[in-house]
Amino acid sequence: MVIHSPATHAVFQRNRQGLAEIPIEVTAEGEQDEQVYARIVAPGQAASGEWELVGKLRAGAFKGALRGIASGGPYELQVRIGTQVAVVRDLLVGDLFILAGQSNMDGWGKLAGTEAPSRMVHCFYFDDRWAVARDPLCWYNEAVDPVHWRLNGREREAAIQEDRDFRTSGAGPGVRFGKEVYKRQGVPVGLIICSQGGTSMEQWSPAKLGEGGNSLYGSMIRRVKAVGGRVKGCLWYQGESDAATEDGLRYLEHLKAFIEAMRRDLSQPQLPFLVVQLGPYYGGDGFPHWNKVQTDQVAIENELDNVATVSAVDLQLDDGIHLSTASQKVLGVRLARLADRLIYGNKSQKLGPRFQAAKVSQDRLWVEVRFSEVNGNLRPRTGFHGFTIEASGRQVPIPTRKVAGPQTVVLGLRQPLPEGAVLWYGKGLNPTVNLRDAAGLPCPVFGPIPL
Repeated sequence: MVIHSPATHAVFQRNRQGLAEIPIEVTAEGEQDEQVYARIVAPGQAASGEWELVGKLRAGAFKGALRGIASGGPYELQVRIGTQVAVVRDLLVGDLFILAGQSNMDGWGKLAGTEAPSRMVHCFYFDDRWAVARDPLCWYNEAVDPVHWRLNGREREAAIQEDRDFRTSGAGPGVRFGKEVYKRQGVPVGLIICSQGGTSMEQWSPAKLGEGGNSLYGSMIRRVKAVGGRVKGCLWYQGESDAATEDGLRYLEHLKAFIEAMRRDLSQPQLPFLVVQLGPYYGGDGFPHWNKVQTDQVAIENELDNVATVSAVDLQLDDGIHLSTASQKVLGVRLARLADRLIYGNKSQKLGPRFQAAKVSQDRLWVEVRFSEVNGNLRPRTGFHGFTIEASGRQVPIPTRKVAGPQTVVLGLRQPLPEGAVLWYGKGLNPTVNLRDAAGLPCPVFGPIPL
């Protein structure tokens, strides 16, 4: 007997009751209508549970399912036909997450010091193979779908081997995210890697669904359906490419359409969507709309339900544009905190500082900035960086900066604030920023705010 499905290391999305259906597909020698039995062996248990009749063999084949499997694992699936018994090990029942976007979601952190793998966090790799999640998650040339290939034919085969032999980068946020979700929720995690470096919203267009594996969107939808068709949420880190072109001016419109299309095509109208706001960039002036994309990535929270954004602007890079390995671990924890609130309903977990209002004192020497969604209080109390005030194209000095309350900072000026001034936080490509809350969630880039 041969079990074709499920595959070793597969993760199955649980339903609202915490239960999942495990599809079973086998071929075997046996008599027509011979009965097929299956059972799940939980961790630490002997194989002594009751066998469940799941169907009958037809023309040497069977397709069916074992239902009502509780969240957890790693499980062992046993299938019996007559005296034949076959086994699939290391199965998980938990929550599946799409990892989509461009290279920072792929992960380009140096492989020294990567997040240690966990037997409770698995990945559905580009070759449609389940395995324990281990950085790097992205191996483009090994993909089933041609959209991810960098080369073709024998050149691709050689590149696959060369990549395996010599690759030194590829740490991303996914493994740490999965481990943190498991730590917080006690639920195993499956990561569906779908990202592709250097890609724009136009390349991710839902209009290309019909192209299947020749398009990023088509490949993503196909891969989700290949693992059962339902997921718990999507993690999205993209926008660098759009910030370099005029498409950045319409980023909010494109992102909103993308989320709406994904929800429609997966038949999950409330699918949670976690967005990473662009981090810093160490380089020239090739991204004129960087701040516009960043502010759109926060504005999407007000456009759609079940969307939350976390900033990466205070993190460090391993090169001019890619987050370092250590920063990717921090980002994974931040995304898990957002999931705790948005997906798992922990109301005590706030989203992190969100600009609420700015008020200028009567003598125009002080600007009070109020925030919402703060965990505990803002930090550090003094000496924080990131705010700029501009008037008539020039910066206004801010010699005094201090936290005046759990959700309020005040900015003190040397001279009365000029008319027409605007406030920014995190303006530019590589700002110095460090305002966070007690949970370590950072203040996102925002502005310009008229004062």
